[in-house]
Amino acid sequence: MIDQAKMLVSNSVARGAPAVSNRGLAVPTEARWKDVWLTVTPIWAVLATGRVVFYALERIRYPVDVPPVFADVIEALLLWPLAAVGCYLTVRAWRCHGASRAAMMAVGSTLIFGLLARPSYAIGSLLNVGNPESREWLDEFTRHSNLLYPWISNTVEYGVLYLSCMAVMLGYFSFMSLVNERRLRNALEAEVLQVRQRALRSQLNPHFLFNSLNSIVSLSDEKPATQLLVTQLSDLLRRMLRASEQEEHDLFEELTYVEEYLEIEQTRQPSRLDWRMNVEPGCARAAVPSLILVPLVENSVTHGLRGGVQTVAIDINVWCTSRELFIQIGNTCSASAPPRESDRQGLGLRNVADRLDMLFGRGASFRAQRVGIDRFEAQISLPLREFGRGAVS
Repeated sequence: MIDQAKMLVSNSVARGAPAVSNRGLAVPTEARWKDVWLTVTPIWAVLATGRVVFYALERIRYPVDVPPVFADVIEALLLWPLAAVGCYLTVRAWRCHGASRAAMMAVGSTLIFGLLARPSYAIGSLLNVGNPESREWLDEFTRHSNLLYPWISNTVEYGVLYLSCMAVMLGYFSFMSLVNERRLRNALEAEVLQVRQRALRSQLNPHFLFNSLNSIVSLSDEKPATQLLVTQLSDLLRRMLRASEQEEHDLFEELTYVEEYLEIEQTRQPSRLDWRMNVEPGCARAAVPSLILVPLVENSVTHGLRGGVQTVAIDINVWCTSRELFIQIGNTCSASAPPRESDRQGLGLRNVADRLDMLFGRGASFRAQRVGIDRFEAQISLPLREFGRGAVS
């Protein structure tokens, strides 16, 4: 069970922790547009405002050479959604295809962003065409002479501004991802500690043991029978504690524990318990989770004797195909008691279902239900694998 807890933590971290690159930079597991937009907007606002303030101060010093900053404001607003889209595509490329593809996306988006900066400034000047300086700049923009150098200058300037925005965004995402990863790992480590403590307690308190102790109490006036029952129970408990330290063993060993438990119950009530075991040849060496069947058999004994049933007949059938192992445990029960949903919600049945789901996922199935007026069945199907060959998957 402790190994299961460790496996659960590993799977949980793989599913919920942020993706971390080989160089320590983390990116979000989901590149959501809303997150990128909300992150890029304040970063771009600060960078663009700083540029506008710089040119506003330069215009105070050189009013003839520096155009009005109104066009710079319009330019920043027009380029704002482009910056968010480019950053989103870069993060998305990193998440889906790796750092190399993200670097290519960053370079390509930077080039496009820079080339669109000068036309955006022209649009801002067009909206302020009533200003003589803006009209003069537009006249210069439409000339073919000396057009290449200003365009390259604008491309480099806004390319650097865009890359700065992307770098701050990635740094923020990296920091938040690492913080969330540490928080998740701390929470999972605390959960593992609790699971390990429960596992150690469960090794000292097997669920079926309480019903076996009732058998000893009922024979307290018969000393030889009581001593024999105590000996059998002590031996079974000792062996099961050793088995609980293993993740799995073969089906033959598991059925040995089941048989010893049924013998203890039959010693207590020889006239009220009858059981049969039918194992198909070739299945005895199949690997099964340790102590997976004992709770099911204990459930058959405990609930089968309720309602005034004279004799409980328990049938254990095991068969297999080329890929699957099937184990069916059925018992007779009181016909007068109506089917109850709670029959499927006992502690033992829930533990069996949880363990199978943790170990095999969809590779295993489990059902426990009434199949008739006076019969209850539990059935398990597992991937067939010989014990000792590979690990449970």
